[in-house]
Amino acid sequence: MPDLDLNALLTAKEAAGYAGVSIAVICKWRDRGHLPVATDGQGDEIRDERGRPRYRLLDVAKAENATRQRGEKMARRITRRDAEQRLAA
Repeated sequence: MPDLDLNALLTAKEAAGYAGVSIAVICKWRDRGHLPVATDGQGDEIRDERGRPRYRLLDVAKAENATRQRGEKMARRITRRDAEQRLAA
């Protein structure tokens, strides 16, 4: 199995494919601060020739993992609340 380059620069479409989400979700993650646009050595955002942002594979993986963990935590809370309501009835 080849090694993954965690610093690889991805388009939103590629990032969405790796994370298993839509391009719209990638944009929401970026807008909410969960997924930073890749930067160069001077701290400038890396964008393609059309001005579209690039994302590092490692940052995409971190955003996907954090989002999944938040979703699982919320699901546990909802499930627990539903069980408590059934017991109280």
